[in-house]
Amino acid sequence: MDEWLVPASPEWVYGLLSCPREYPEWWGDAFLDGEGDPGPAAPGKRARLVTRGLLPYRLRWELTCVEAVAPARLVSRIEGDFVGEGVWTISRAEGGTRAVLEWNVEVRKGLVRRLTPVLRPLFAWNHGWAMARGLAGITALAARAQP
Repeated sequence: MDEWLVPASPEWVYGLLSCPREYPEWWGDAFLDGEGDPGPAAPGKRARLVTRGLLPYRLRWELTCVEAVAPARLVSRIEGDFVGEGVWTISRAEGGTRAVLEWNVEVRKGLVRRLTPVLRPLFAWNHGWAMARGLAGITALAARAQP
């Protein structure tokens, strides 16, 4: 589970998180490319993403929206180098919005999958780096968006 505290309203945070093909615009260098259906999440909408961490490999995956309940919840099916589900839960918190990601995926990328039993702590650190990039990006964007 990953948790962000974002200094913005739940509606604003949901609006940003519900457009995954646009993650490369603000997430930082963890998201390299995004394409797919435009606009906010709705069941059936898809985004194809290319991501990386600090480790020298890229992951290609597709996210399909399963559930979109503005401004509180986004559920996506994940396929590609990851397989599983991602769930964002968004709620008002002191100072802004609490956004929690439950990332329930299995890695399918060959080398990464084979090395996971031995290098799990390193891969967890790599995931943490990518999520920290996202928090920094959304926080900076929120600061610029506030009147």
